Amino acid sequence: MKCSFCKNDAIIYLSYSKNFLCDKHLVRSLEKRVGNNIRKYGMITSKRKIGVGISGGKDSLTLLYVLKELLGDNRKIEIVGITIDEGIKGYRDKSIVNARELCKTLGIKHYIYTFKEYAKEMDEIMKNSRSDPCSYCGVFRRWILNKACKDLSIDVLAIGHNLDDTVQTLQMNIMRNEPLRIARFRPSGGILDDDDFITRIRPLFNIPEREIVAYALYKEIEFHNGECPYAGQALRNPVRNFINEMENNYPGIKFRMLNSYLSMLETIKIPENMKINKCKKCKENTSNELCKRCSFLEELD
Repeated sequence: MKCSFCKNDAIIYLSYSKNFLCDKHLVRSLEKRVGNNIRKYGMITSKRKIGVGISGGKDSLTLLYVLKELLGDNRKIEIVGITIDEGIKGYRDKSIVNARELCKTLGIKHYIYTFKEYAKEMDEIMKNSRSDPCSYCGVFRRWILNKACKDLSIDVLAIGHNLDDTVQTLQMNIMRNEPLRIARFRPSGGILDDDDFITRIRPLFNIPEREIVAYALYKEIEFHNGECPYAGQALRNPVRNFINEMENNYPGIKFRMLNSYLSMLETIKIPENMKINKCKKCKENTSNELCKRCSFLEELD
């Protein structure tokens, strides 16, 4: 098939728009949408040092590459890569290689922070726990990312959540009846501002996973494609399968879910008495006496 916008061979079909795209139009489309997201949601504005959370997978490495393409000529902006090593042998150690290599190729500084230093390694946790591994991993990873950003004087942290991740997270939070979690998961920022919490941005939040994969393959971005050995126990798997099946039957439903989510943000009421406290142990931000990271560590001891 030929590209819907030129005579070149197409490399991908977008069922939601019924368009075929060649390599050049795919690249142009994806980079334009990322640029639009940055401008529309004020993701960078006056920020000078941008941290990019990179796992070594397709999404985070594509995000790093695209930000370098879009912002690399601006000498007032510095981009750095931050990798969190959760301590999952045979998985994270392999993906770190890809993260390190792309940073080297792009001339970007790369920093690695470990669960071992600030929490407990996931392999150790899962030896003695039957709880949802993603709960521990997500809490520890977010805490360490925030600490890393403060250590490195990062102004804003870019996360590689794509359209699929966004609608899956939305659906899980609805199923768990957690409106505040829905409110926190925004394209840019959160529900409360505090100088001690680094602003997070999601420039890929409305870009389908398939298009990110196609972009990475065309740009020859070498990424780790392995699955976390603990992912099989997560709620995200059946939610992902359900949404993908719906998308196959009703193309464009992921975008409609996203639009519903964005509309929902305007109606969620934030409790008037909600405030930010400091964890009595680590002094990081929390809404309780103990942050979730310190609470989990007490539970695991």
